[in-house]
Amino acid sequence: MRSCLLFMVAFSGVAGPAMSARATELQTELSARFAGYLSAFDEGDAEALGRFWAADAVAYDDATGQVTEGRPAIKEEFADFFTRHPRARLTGQLDTVRAIRPEVAIGEGSVTLFVPDDEPTRSAFTIVLVKEGGTWVIESSHERELPQPTTPRDALQDFAWLVGDWRDESDAVDVRTKIRWSANEAFLIRSFQAEYKDAQGIEGTQVIGWDPRDRGFRTWIFSSDGSFGEGTIAKQGAGWLIKMTHVGGNGEVSAEGQLITRLADDAFQVEAIGSTIGGMPVPASDPVKVVRVVADQAASAAVGGTR
Repeated sequence: MRSCLLFMVAFSGVAGPAMSARATELQTELSARFAGYLSAFDEGDAEALGRFWAADAVAYDDATGQVTEGRPAIKEEFADFFTRHPRARLTGQLDTVRAIRPEVAIGEGSVTLFVPDDEPTRSAFTIVLVKEGGTWVIESSHERELPQPTTPRDALQDFAWLVGDWRDESDAVDVRTKIRWSANEAFLIRSFQAEYKDAQGIEGTQVIGWDPRDRGFRTWIFSSDGSFGEGTIAKQGAGWLIKMTHVGGNGEVSAEGQLITRLADDAFQVEAIGSTIGGMPVPASDPVKVVRVVADQAASAAVGGTR
């Protein structure tokens, strides 16, 4: 049932470099719908999922030419799918949303369907959303298969622009980073050094790779203070969300979210969100801008012992 790939992402949110007040309001509405949709999908509730579609909705599978018309047919397809695959799950993101009129929007994104004992299936979609009785529903959807990366290097091309030397624009800490390809270009390796004004500096290594089984990005980090961590990287709107779990040198466990947004070829922004230490929330920090260091500056820093 290929059309099921669209269901969860129709309400996952809106992203853009500078969202208007209306776009922010729309994002809030769709995010709330998304949470309810995920619960219904996880429970295998075809009846509840059908209510996320308009009564006269149409779902198009561009790869096979299959067309499913009307909410009753969509619910029936859901019910049949969950009978055959009761433990299926779905992940993905809605990359962009454009408001056409106050009660009409177009969204684009991608999803991955996981079925036990089968290979994950990744697809891209375009959907039309309409607001009926104050509630957003899917009026039409087009889905198409996405080609699977044949090598880790192919999968990591979204991050290839990061290769080079970087420096944080921060008054609190001097962070210098170098990102390079591993042998055979199978991984991206980030080496970093942080020097604090009133604390001991640290250095470390981070590895970013592609998981061909889960069709997603994974990352591991090791620091000179004895801490280490691992996590995942997923597309979120115009940026990338890194979710990490860390174990400190003293055994304390922390969790951290970082939203990485590309500003230009030579700059990106890092924003810490949803972090906890020992289970206690940590206040969000101001975004930090990271800029590329040109070759001669990087060489000078290395000679001077800064890196």
